[in-house]
Amino acid sequence: MEPPVIAFFVIIMTIALTFAIYVEIKRKHLLSRYWLRACTGKAWKKRFPEIPNKDIRAFLDIFVNAFLFSCKKKLKFQPDDKIIDIYNALYPMQGLADALELETFAKNLKKNYGVDLYKVTNNDITLGELFEMTRKESQ
Repeated sequence: MEPPVIAFFVIIMTIALTFAIYVEIKRKHLLSRYWLRACTGKAWKKRFPEIPNKDIRAFLDIFVNAFLFSCKKKLKFQPDDKIIDIYNALYPMQGLADALELETFAKNLKKNYGVDLYKVTNNDITLGELFEMTRKESQ
């Protein structure tokens, strides 16, 4: 390769790497809001006292699996957390390709609970509100 081509390649790669580092730092910062929390099991039990823990955990397992989070992090999310806020923390820059987390979550909600996430018109729906929908559908 000629020197100008190599220099252009190095510049492009430097810009791409800088952008990737920026996005990852921003993502870690935004997700730390959730990761720094203590266990949120009490918040779930306060909101849903009649629901067995295993049912709450099963719902949260579907959520964290769809979003490719560790299963150990399922009780880092509270019932009042908006799904879109979690998604936006994971993808802080609009227009970037994602790993189809919302689509996977929707598919698994439909499969496990009969809830069609595509029919939800509230863009600010919380995990707790969605969990309530799963309870209504399973009765």
